[in-house]
Amino acid sequence: MTLIDTRQAGPARPDAKTIIARWPKGTPLAACIAGDQSGRTRYSLFARPEEVRTAATLDELSQFITREGRCIQSDSHFGPGWVVSIGYAVGREIEPTTVGEGCIQSKAPAITAARIESGYIHDNRTGEITGFGSPPPLCQEQVEPDRYTIGSAQGLDQRDAYTDAVRRVVELIRAGDAFQVNLAHRLSAAFSGSARAFARNLTDTLKPWHGCYIELPSVADSPIGAIASLSPELFLELTSHGNVRTRPMKGTRSGSTPPGELDLSPKDNAELAMIVDLMRNDLGRVCGFGSVRVTDERSIEPHGGSADSPSLWQGVATIEGSLRDGLGVIDLVRAAFPPGSITGAPKVRAMQIIDELEPSLGFDASLPARGPYCGACGYIGDDGSASLNVAIRTAIFTGASNGAGEVSGGTVHYPVGAGIVADSDPQSEWRETLDKAKPFLDLCGSGSEDSVLGTEH
Repeated sequence: MTLIDTRQAGPARPDAKTIIARWPKGTPLAACIAGDQSGRTRYSLFARPEEVRTAATLDELSQFITREGRCIQSDSHFGPGWVVSIGYAVGREIEPTTVGEGCIQSKAPAITAARIESGYIHDNRTGEITGFGSPPPLCQEQVEPDRYTIGSAQGLDQRDAYTDAVRRVVELIRAGDAFQVNLAHRLSAAFSGSARAFARNLTDTLKPWHGCYIELPSVADSPIGAIASLSPELFLELTSHGNVRTRPMKGTRSGSTPPGELDLSPKDNAELAMIVDLMRNDLGRVCGFGSVRVTDERSIEPHGGSADSPSLWQGVATIEGSLRDGLGVIDLVRAAFPPGSITGAPKVRAMQIIDELEPSLGFDASLPARGPYCGACGYIGDDGSASLNVAIRTAIFTGASNGAGEVSGGTVHYPVGAGIVADSDPQSEWRETLDKAKPFLDLCGSGSEDSVLGTEH
């Protein structure tokens, strides 16, 4: 076990939150955010999309990001490319047998791709900001804070339904249907105003290692006006030389507990070990023979909050490989999507169980099939590189949108989940989901201890 200590790490200035605040009003924003103040995830991208396109399948996305006439970047971090959101429902396109009995279909496009020709790269370690192409000028000072109104959190009354569903999953696991299932429920709140300001507030709290933010215009077939996926978890990293890395995350404890509590938990260790095996198998489909290896079996990492007082402790593993010649990012995504850490094992049966149980946990027809949540968000470069997160800690804004972060008469959705295994305790799993939701609940004014534990007022 590797325990990572960031107590001596100082925050870089300016940080991601500051740059978002200096982005010109009325100008659309797409960003990949490394908000970790330890500097381990070092570079962020802030850009004005040249266009926003949608797709239903990975084949359609592939047409956007073809390598023909690609630009080989002189900068190894970001350059021209795409900021993308690949929704969880794409997994059904990859493997149709994953569809469960309770599946709610949607006509909304599952994939959003924002074209990036220019932007700013922020070094999270030094605070340096550099540009490429012709990005819009940043305001010299932070602009007057945008405003938003948000209602009280809805969905805390799902505790009994969620714990009942956990018991059902445990029954299925003990019957041999699966080894692990990631079960989620959806919190939400009425929302109007600046999604950008809300995302800035969440960024300040969560300090995401692999964050992504995309502003979208209203279109007839999609209710989504913005996506703020402020995730701590790396799904897939691909260099232009074909090196692949994934860092599945399993096991969560509140930052107020000692990290050793998570380290010594057999249940959490077993959860991560199962997903490591699954991800090794997924990468083995497209990586060179013998190249897939576990380079770190388990580390306990601090996430969110401050260096002295993290919001959460997370168990994380690292797996690496080398992509076979002739294959690219779409082949890699197709082999591994959806991420194993938010489905379970075996993946197909876990996804069927998810479809059967989650429609009763807030995943209704207004935004079915988890939407962008538990998919992947991030960057795909023209040079063949990519960095995609596991879209957890994700706020999804629906309503009328101006395409530059302003949403009116809408809702902000914030799903949260937990990995269920044979010895899971339903009440403990519910509390784990609300530990993860605490930053959202705080912004809703529902972050008191009683609310976080699910007690009705």
